[in-house]
Amino acid sequence: MAEIQRYSRSAILFLVVLRLGLGWQLLYEGLWKINTLSTPYPWTSEGYLRNAQGPMRQVFRSMTGDPDGTQWLDAELVAKRWDNWKQRFASHYWLSEGQLAAVNRLIDGVPSFAATLESLPPEVNFDALNLSKTISFDPSQKLLLIDGKRHLLASEKQALEAQVEGLTGPEYDAYRAALTAAWTRAGKLSYKEKLLAHLQGNPDNAGLVDGRISQIQLYNEMLTRYEEKLASADLPYQLDHLNRTWSDTREKGTELSGPVIALDKELQDEATQLLSVDQIRRGPVPQPLSVLRIADLLTIAGLTGLGCLLIFGLLTRFAALSAAFMLFGFYMAMPPLPGVPETPGPEHSFIVNKNLIEVMALLALAFIPTGKWFGLDCLLPSLSFRKKAKAA
Repeated sequence: MAEIQRYSRSAILFLVVLRLGLGWQLLYEGLWKINTLSTPYPWTSEGYLRNAQGPMRQVFRSMTGDPDGTQWLDAELVAKRWDNWKQRFASHYWLSEGQLAAVNRLIDGVPSFAATLESLPPEVNFDALNLSKTISFDPSQKLLLIDGKRHLLASEKQALEAQVEGLTGPEYDAYRAALTAAWTRAGKLSYKEKLLAHLQGNPDNAGLVDGRISQIQLYNEMLTRYEEKLASADLPYQLDHLNRTWSDTREKGTELSGPVIALDKELQDEATQLLSVDQIRRGPVPQPLSVLRIADLLTIAGLTGLGCLLIFGLLTRFAALSAAFMLFGFYMAMPPLPGVPETPGPEHSFIVNKNLIEVMALLALAFIPTGKWFGLDCLLPSLSFRKKAKAA
């Protein structure tokens, strides 16, 4: 009671309201993020950490595992990512053999594309066109087969049709129909083939300046130049130029990785269409544990849990101190310090921003017993006294 008499009633009222306001803001942020976890686009701190600036920039960016998005530009890494996702997808939804085979066809394609054909016309010669590895005829199964990896170009199909041009009869009509059917089926690329087509483009053009491989090399060089300039920039005009350089670099990265990320989403959407209603009810495929995933879960748990403690006035000082430490981490990811590139967005700050103001307010609350004035902290001493009385 003597402690509360040091403060005026107005001070007590506004300190409690400040605690409740900060608690509600943290709790709502946590609940909003929890709500997104059941949607196709769960919240993640990846974008915030990837754009980190300041003295701890590399620490925060490394938590994403791929700060510059270069892993999306490596065909082997993306293919491995899809294979791992396929295993989690099959295990989570308990896929049947037919469903698993369909997912495999989406990702890896099929060995061959077939069309029924009773017999091959004698005029057709695959070897003469150097297509014996691309297309073949299986007389035992009566199938015209196009290799699933080589496919068949439109010009090659025209060359095959030219071999029987002008010839009429049921045998030739059946051959033309089977060739068209197999060629149409072979036109569908697997997702791994689509990936290679985007990243490598035309293999004959891969080494030229306008080839896709050269564009990836250009992006890596832009990243290297930015890091070098960031280490030496300290004047305002240098920071302005640095911001434009970073904007151009990220634009180039988005241009290259954007279609691959879109392919990744398209693959998951197409695979989801294979599921039954009962399987869909099991929710989205859980993400594998990683540094980023752990950071996301800790952030959501911290916002929600500490927000509840501040609202209910339970362990108030501990909650305020812990929340201040967490928000100070948010501040250090993008601090508006001298010599640090300005944070993108409408907010303009210098040294002090909203995060730092909340940190100072929480530190002040950590040294004031607002939980005893209005909260569950007032019950803790009495509970402790009752336990001691029973023991005595």
